[in-house]
Amino acid sequence: MRTKGTLLAAAGAASYGVTVVVGRNLAEHGVQPGTALGFRFAVAGAVLAVLLRARGVPLLPNRGELVRVLLLGAIGYTTESTFFYLSLQRGTAAAVTLLFYAYPAIVCSIEIVRGRERPERSTLIALALAVSGTSIVVATGAHVSISAAGIAFVLSSATVFAVYLLVSREVLRRSEPMRASAWVAFGASAGSFLRGALSGEIQSPDGHVLQLLVYGLFTASAFALIFAALGLIGASRTAVVMTLEAVTAVLLSAIFLREHITAAQIAGGAAILVAAATIGRRRAEDTATAELRE
Repeated sequence: MRTKGTLLAAAGAASYGVTVVVGRNLAEHGVQPGTALGFRFAVAGAVLAVLLRARGVPLLPNRGELVRVLLLGAIGYTTESTFFYLSLQRGTAAAVTLLFYAYPAIVCSIEIVRGRERPERSTLIALALAVSGTSIVVATGAHVSISAAGIAFVLSSATVFAVYLLVSREVLRRSEPMRASAWVAFGASAGSFLRGALSGEIQSPDGHVLQLLVYGLFTASAFALIFAALGLIGASRTAVVMTLEAVTAVLLSAIFLREHITAAQIAGGAAILVAAATIGRRRAEDTATAELRE
């Protein structure tokens, strides 16, 4: 069961890596965020709805929950994914993904400031690694693999995602995970299309239909595989395996997009991913301990 769960988590991480590379390719070809993300999340939501139907899980939650998940998608996920896509317009998939993985350190820092988490030695070391790694990637990548605006956008995306995780943990505590994700996806699609319409970004998908379908399908695949993995190996091991997303994105971008990464960026990225895995594992263990006490 552990092997199966690890393989599912790795496949989910790889699916996320594919979405980064597809997003970068769409961004390079001038597809605007409103169009790319609107179609991406519409496809993902539809696929997840079909999977829910196949599992016999009711698609519609109660009215209160429906409002919460739609707003999380329309506001939280739309904002995070838009910042991330804007960074892909201004930086390589590798640099963007490595910097985005600063988000576990941001979550941890917020929780320490809120007094919800104690700054233990392993956590402080992980935070120091995350800051050091981010600094290396930024210093070696500026004006080469990612612009200053790209750095600002991806770190904004990581910050919004950190807040999104904390909020969703509170408001979706008793929600069925895959159903919640389906409606978050629908909300993100609506939010992206609306933002795109207001900013004049909506364009015909002609010439990019297949890429947009792949974008959405791999997003749904990532959601479904990660949920399956969580049920088999728990949050701690899943968090560690999820760092393979960045590795996948770096490798695929080198193969399909001809992007390169320097030795210094590899070192900085490794520090960020070690920090992410350490913090993820630590937070999952703390959560499990708290639940046992309750």
